[in-house]
Amino acid sequence: AKATLSSKHSIITCITDHIKKGVEIVGSDYLEIKHPMLFNFHAKLLLSMFNDPEKVDEMMLAKLMPFIEHGIKSQMKSFRYSALVVVSQLVLTVKLKEEVLNSICKLLITKIKPDTATASLSTLMVVFQQQIVDSLSKNTLKKLLRHDSEIQVWKILRDLSERTDTTKFYNVLWKELVALSRDAESEEQSLAIDV
Repeated sequence: AKATLSSKHSIITCITDHIKKGVEIVGSDYLEIKHPMLFNFHAKLLLSMFNDPEKVDEMMLAKLMPFIEHGIKSQMKSFRYSALVVVSQLVLTVKLKEEVLNSICKLLITKIKPDTATASLSTLMVVFQQQIVDSLSKNTLKKLLRHDSEIQVWKILRDLSERTDTTKFYNVLWKELVALSRDAESEEQSLAIDV
């Protein structure tokens, strides 16, 4: 598995490049409708990289993350779904370090799209359930709050809390919201003193 990722010309890179080129040539809609197997194959290859959790190291994760990031950022729904599956399996299989978890959470929140919002937030809940996530950055939290007007984040989160355990996520969310509120109050007080 490491040998596949270690080469710049690995099969995963080739498939990713093939998907990018396909979008340029025939468009994303055609590619999603006529060639969904590309996205499945891409996800299967990525998933095979961490079949043996003992072999997953920082170097492998460093090579794996750009593929996940590209999938989550994609305009193609199929590509986003395949990346979300990979993230879910990754957090179920491998114990990740805080900086990797923060990167994944930030990616899931900041690159959320309306048509896959429920899947993205469900994946975020899996991350919180399976790993130890102690915080969300202020900017990431603000982005989550800004999404609500277009995506109805709170409704999706409420629906998720009826189906799955969201306790760990809400514990971090409320802690960060309180800290954000305190920071805002401190800024207001310092502005009042300056005036």
